[in-house]
Amino acid sequence: MATALVVEHIDGEDAGALARWLPEAGLELDVCRLHAGDALPARVSQDALVVMGGKHDAFGTDQGQPAEIALIQAAMATGTPVLGVCLGAQLLALAAGGEVAANPLGFEYGHGLVLRTDAAAEDPVFRSVPFLPDVVHWHSDEVRTLPVGAVELCRGVHTTCQAFRVGERAWGLQFHPEVDEAMVTRWALEDGVDPDEVVPFPSEVDLERTWRAAFESFARIARGGFAGVSL
Repeated sequence: MATALVVEHIDGEDAGALARWLPEAGLELDVCRLHAGDALPARVSQDALVVMGGKHDAFGTDQGQPAEIALIQAAMATGTPVLGVCLGAQLLALAAGGEVAANPLGFEYGHGLVLRTDAAAEDPVFRSVPFLPDVVHWHSDEVRTLPVGAVELCRGVHTTCQAFRVGERAWGLQFHPEVDEAMVTRWALEDGVDPDEVVPFPSEVDLERTWRAAFESFARIARGGFAGVSL
């Protein structure tokens, strides 16, 4: 079976629902838990790379970001499919030459809606996503400038760029489709946010209905099912 290297930065922000959706779509997960002391590999030997979220800044230098950026760049250079979630999306943007900075509007958190762009209708991952998909936000930074040639796939109000594709095989999502209520409640308590402000949010059933097909498509690409975005 095809495998994906999943990079987790902190305890409590793991692959979530992706740990179920991707294997059920034929993509097993090989998890690198940086928070538990696992060493980041120098290259991706698996069929895909998935980089999850975290609390530190993508543009810092004290948390191993340069090594992660180099890993993403190496994966993209070999055509390995890449998926970045929240911090992972920001690292992907930096790896491809974009700009990441603090959002001048500050912390964006809790349930929201984003707008799928027209370009998403032709994207092999995002074409199954509804026009106004439910998402969960939890971030203070943003992709300020997309890499040259990147395609914006979802837009928002508080944070403009919510999802994008670089080239034909790398996707970044600023939001969190993988979460459940327990995970977000934990984040709220850790970050000093009243949990009543962020729950209830879309049920796991609603998030699965919205996002599972997109990640099944990513798994299919990792397995060699799609050659590129023209399909």
